[in-house]
Amino acid sequence: MFRRRWSGLPADPIFPANISELGYFINEDDEIRSLENADYYFHYFLTKNERYNDRRRFAYNEAIGNVIHSRLDAESLAPLRLPVGTKPIDPHVPIRISPDLPERSRVVLIVGEDNQQFGVLAHRVLGGKGGITKGSILNLVQALKKQPSSSTDPTPPGIIIANPSELWWWPEGKRGLTPVDRHYIPMTSAVHLGRAYDKARNGIPKNITTAEHVKCVFEEVVDKLVGKDVKLDIIAVGNSAEEVEKYLNDDEVWKKFGTMIGAMVVLGGFYHSDEFKCEGFKQFMQERARAYAIHHTPLDKPIAGSFGNPGALGFTSFGCPAFSAGEANMTELMLIETHHSVLNWLENVALLGEAYRNEDVQIYGDDDGVIPEEFLQAWGEKDVEETEKHMKGTEKDMEETEAEIKKDELHALEDGNSGHDSTPKKEVAVSKESSPGSSQDSRVAAAEKEDEENVVLKVKDLKVTVVDGE
Repeated sequence: MFRRRWSGLPADPIFPANISELGYFINEDDEIRSLENADYYFHYFLTKNERYNDRRRFAYNEAIGNVIHSRLDAESLAPLRLPVGTKPIDPHVPIRISPDLPERSRVVLIVGEDNQQFGVLAHRVLGGKGGITKGSILNLVQALKKQPSSSTDPTPPGIIIANPSELWWWPEGKRGLTPVDRHYIPMTSAVHLGRAYDKARNGIPKNITTAEHVKCVFEEVVDKLVGKDVKLDIIAVGNSAEEVEKYLNDDEVWKKFGTMIGAMVVLGGFYHSDEFKCEGFKQFMQERARAYAIHHTPLDKPIAGSFGNPGALGFTSFGCPAFSAGEANMTELMLIETHHSVLNWLENVALLGEAYRNEDVQIYGDDDGVIPEEFLQAWGEKDVEETEKHMKGTEKDMEETEAEIKKDELHALEDGNSGHDSTPKKEVAVSKESSPGSSQDSRVAAAEKEDEENVVLKVKDLKVTVVDGE
């Protein structure tokens, strides 16, 4: 009889949350490289033990977070704990804001993905080719500081950086964690399965979910810390973008915040325009918003108008003009790839002020974007219905054409020379050579019978081969 004590379990590994102590450094290109060999980036597979690798990655991410926070301090973005007034030891989620928000005439709210560490856009860029600034929110912060607030205010806009991801409170660490990082906190041993979510212990008041966090940012930061005459621009990514749209798609909410929102950019969201129930928000999306989607066309190429593009592959029902995100092939890369275009467009909207309106364009298809002439007359609210009607008609014409071709091929067989009938279980063969006693009518009847059983006939050199499922 064997017994294993708890003390006999392997200890959970501990790594320092320091880049240099982990064996890395930041080079002159702002990239994280290995101290042993500067040609290498971060190496995850240090051992064959996944728990050891995950714990080391957890410390590495914490070290990166410390670097980002220190650089945000240098950019004069002050930390703010939500809910407002929470003590540092109590459950809270940190965000960053410009210290003089009430004095700014324009403010940009950035809501990143709900699965990324605060300030991080994509670890694959931050910890690889590109570097810390390019792969984080720092790139946008530095670019926004070079923009004017409006045509009459040359000062840069204020900034609010939301934190929709670090909503899992870690009591021992006194900080919030992402849905991924929470699995890699220190355990009693290296073989423990993990820690279950306890709302009372791990939940953050008013910030349990991404939707609650978005609401908290608007009600406790935008409403109370931003001036009433300020224009608010919104950049939202992924699932967070959907939560922002859901929140604003409400008559009471839009009545409160609608007049101050100047423009909005949605990247990688999938909130369908059919869900728009607030007319004010719906009109705003058509006139002063734009979306970016993963598409095979070059950056900034229009792929859909305000009413979508039923002829395109993929989701286009954003309720606003949509553009290609260029070389980005996943959501986390979209803002990195498009940030110049996004910020230039927001600046253009800010300079034009209330006079700005999206160009009224409608696009059909994935290639040249040309709308067929018959669609132009009916395009509008019934564009999807008209397009589907056209496409069904086209499919019907194609089916009729295929039926006529098969009929002509069958007649060609009937008019041809009689041949030997070699009819295995799943094959009907017609040869040019005649065979005594063979009947052409029986061959045709056999072919028709097989066709009724959904068996496709292949005709080649007067030979018909029947193949199942083709």
